[in-house]
This record gives sequence, C-alpha cells and structure tokens, in this order.
Amino acid sequence: MDFGKLQDISGVNFSLAEDTDRNKQILQYGASPEKLKVYIGSARWGERNLLGKLYPAATPSSDFLYYYSRQFNTVELNTTHYRIPTTDMVEQWREKASPDFRFCPKIPQVISHRKDFGRSINATPDFLEALYAFGEQLGISFMQLPPTFSPHREGKALFSYLQDWPQDLPLAIEFRHPDWFSDPRISRRAFDLLQEYGLSTVITDTAGRRDAVHMQVTNPRQAVRFVGNSLHPTDFSRLDRWVERIGRWLDYGLKELYFFVHQPEEYLCVELAVYLIHQMNQRLDLNLQPPKPVNKGIQKSLF
Repeated sequence: MDFGKLQDISGVNFSLAEDTDRNKQILQYGASPEKLKVYIGSARWGERNLLGKLYPAATPSSDFLYYYSRQFNTVELNTTHYRIPTTDMVEQWREKASPDFRFCPKIPQVISHRKDFGRSINATPDFLEALYAFGEQLGISFMQLPPTFSPHREGKALFSYLQDWPQDLPLAIEFRHPDWFSDPRISRRAFDLLQEYGLSTVITDTAGRRDAVHMQVTNPRQAVRFVGNSLHPTDFSRLDRWVERIGRWLDYGLKELYFFVHQPEEYLCVELAVYLIHQMNQRLDLNLQPPKPVNKGIQKSLF
C-alpha cells in the first residue's frame, strides 16, 4: 500500500486525535446489549509467503482461502476493486471460506474512479448483485476514493450517488484528497451526510497522511485500515493506542469493528494481528481467536 508511505518515519507523530462528543452520541445511539463483533484481517489471502507460516507448507493456491478464513475472520477484498465478480465466483469463495467469515469487498474502480460513478456502463447493479450473493458472509464494503477526488469538483456527485445506496448493504467511505480534511466546513458536511445516509467512515492510519486518521465516526459500525512499517517498534505502540480507543468506543456502544492490518510485506501482517488480538483480549476482556501460525516461534517472539 503506497498511500501515505514514508521512507523515514522518525519524525512522525503517531498519536490519535481526541474523540469528539459527536462520536460518543453516534455510538450511544447504536448501543445494544449485544457484545462487540470484531473482525480482523489483512488485504488478501493469496500471499505465497504465508506458506509454512500461516498455511501448511504444501498447500495449493486453490486452498489458500480455506486456510486463511480459519486463521482470520475477514479480508479486505481488493480483487473486486479491479473486477466485478460474478455470482458464481462469489459462491466459490463462500464455499471455501469458514461460515462465520466476512468478506469486505472494495467498490470497483469503474464506479469509485469515474465521474459518473459507473452509471453510463451500468456497473452498480452488477456489483450489487454480487454483494447480495455473499449473503450472511458479507461484512462491510468500502469505497476507496482516489487521492485526486476533490470535494470541490466531485463532492456533490458523490453524495448524490451515496444517497441511493441500499440500506441493507453496509458501506464505508475512505476519503483521500487532503481537502476533505483541511476545511472543517467540508469535513463536517461530509460526515453529517454519511451519518444521515447510514454509512460509515474508513479511518486510515498511515505514516505519511496523518490527516486521514481523522477519527470521525458516523455509524456504530466502523472500519479501520492500519498500515505498519515492517514491524517497526512503533507498529506495536500504535496498536496499543488503538486498543485504548476501541475500548472507549466499546464503552460508548460500538457494535461492529472491521480492522485491517497492512504491511509493505503483507506476510508480516500475521505478527501484527496476533499482537492486536492478544492486547484486545487482555485489556478489553474479549475472547477473540488469534491466528495460529504454523511457525510457533511467531507467538513466542511476541509474548
């Protein structure tokens, strides 16, 4: 993941912005007696460097999803960003995955990266058909807007599109253009509309774009994309801060959390996930199941 990537992170302030009263009110509105549902995963299951680490060494690529879905309980489904899957393809994924696994498809770029949001090529109905095919294994989808997508030029068209998004399909929006964050009037209006439409935000924690760690919640269902730096010590101290914040949101009434870990070398996500889940279980009194690496040294090295 190149968005916000830095070669030198020595001067980066990795602190998280303080919560607003707005966050508390939104989460309390969605509060329920149900226990927080937590989904933790990475960007893809087809990582060959996971052989002998997370998958048995002789696992064929056709079975990667089977093993991935029994180690993680969600995936940031990047493949849908480049191609709208057929319902047959979705059914094949579902058959491979654990029943309690959640797929989180990324909106195809023929929608998110076009000024007309794919209306002229009828892309949205085809993608919605695929989303419904996931059934109960659908988590939260997310729209990753390009860094060039400005609120001044395209903002009106975006919210016109989002207003018609089906309410029974959870969706989160990832803003990347700096102007979504630099002008408080723009950001407040954007987050107000997401809340009104029942949509969530994506909070992206990456070294070179601290404005994207906006910490604005618009729905009791939240998505976080965390980008580490090859298991640098700050990766773990940053996760400690996130566990503290998630605990606060849990007290407020957070219902669902989708937390995606990224690394420049994706196979290193295993270490981050094991650490994150251990900390959440210890500090938030949860009972999450961590990945169980084939290489037992991974867990021993962390704890």
